Amino acid sequence: MIPYDKAFEVLLELGNSTERWTGNELFDRALRACLMLTEADAVIILTSSRGLEERIALHTGSSVLAVLQAPPVGSEVIRNLAQSCQPLAVPDLTEEPQIAAADGCPGVDPGPVLYVPLRLRQLAPAYLAAYRRRGRARFTRYDVRSMLLLGAWLSSAIETLRLSSGRERLAITDELTSVYNLRFLEAALARELRRGRRFGHEVSIAKIEVDRSYPVGDAEPDDSTAATILAELALVLSRQVRSFDLLGRGDGNTFLLLLPQTTREDAVDVAERARVAVESHSFSDRPAGAMTLSVGVATALEDGADAGKLLAAADRALERAREQGRNRVATLPRRAA
Repeated sequence: MIPYDKAFEVLLELGNSTERWTGNELFDRALRACLMLTEADAVIILTSSRGLEERIALHTGSSVLAVLQAPPVGSEVIRNLAQSCQPLAVPDLTEEPQIAAADGCPGVDPGPVLYVPLRLRQLAPAYLAAYRRRGRARFTRYDVRSMLLLGAWLSSAIETLRLSSGRERLAITDELTSVYNLRFLEAALARELRRGRRFGHEVSIAKIEVDRSYPVGDAEPDDSTAATILAELALVLSRQVRSFDLLGRGDGNTFLLLLPQTTREDAVDVAERARVAVESHSFSDRPAGAMTLSVGVATALEDGADAGKLLAAADRALERAREQGRNRVATLPRRAA
C-alpha cells in the first residue's frame, strides 16, 4: 500500500497546480495519479460526448494513453453508479460477465476492480476505474477513499476546464468554424512536444487542405454560403477525432490537427478516417464526393524536433499528397536507418 504521506503529496500537488491544462493533459495526470495511489495494473476514465462513450486507459509500464474501442453493449457500471452514486468494488471481474463485457480493461487478466463515479454537471455519467490482475489483493477502504478524493478533484477540474473554455472561447477559436485558431494550436503543439520529450511520447500533426475543386478558401463572415460550408466541414472533421486531439483552422481552406501521444501510423489512420468522412458527406446542395481533402502527416521526432520543423514537415507531406493526385493522405519518406 502506498504510504499516507506519499498519497497526500500526490493529491496536494494536483489540487495546488496553477497550470492551465488541456483535456489530454488533465486525463494524463489523473490516470498517472490513479495508478500510483491504487497500485493498479491499469486505470480507465470513461466519459461521454455527443452521446458516444469514450474510454481512455493507461497501463502500468506504459507512458501512452490508449483510447479503447467502444463496447457493443452499454455500460452496466454506469447504470449502477447512476442509481447508487456510490463506488462499486468488484472482487473478481470474471464472476461478473455482464460488467466485464462493457467495463473490462483489455490487456489485464480480470481480477479486482474499483469504479468511482465522476460528477459532471453538463455531461453524461462518467467514472474512474482501477484494475488489478487476477490473484491480486482486493481494493481496500483506503483505496476507495483515495479514489473518491481523486474522483472529486477530477470532476472539479473537468468542470473548471469546461467553464474556462467557455469564457476564453472568443480568444482561442476561429470565428467562422468555432474550432481552435492557429495561434492557440501552435502554442498547444509546443506544449505537447515538451511533454513528449519528458515522457517519451510521440506527437503527430496533420495538415488538412480542401482540394481546389471546392471554393471555400476565401470564405469570410459575410460570405454566408462559403462560411456555412466551412463550418459544416469543421463539424465533420471534429466528429472523427478523439476527445484529447485538437482541431484548428489554419489559413484559407486549411485545418491543422494536433494528435498527442500518436504514432505516425495511427495519425495516418485518423487522417484517412477524416478524409473518407468528408468525401462521403453531402455539403449543402452538392452530392457526396464533391468535396475532397489532401492531408500531410508529420511526427516528432521522426520528421521534426520542434514545432517549426514539424509544421514545415507537414507542409512538405501535404505537397506530396497534391503531387500524387490529391484526395489522399501522405507522409514524408522515412529516413534511412
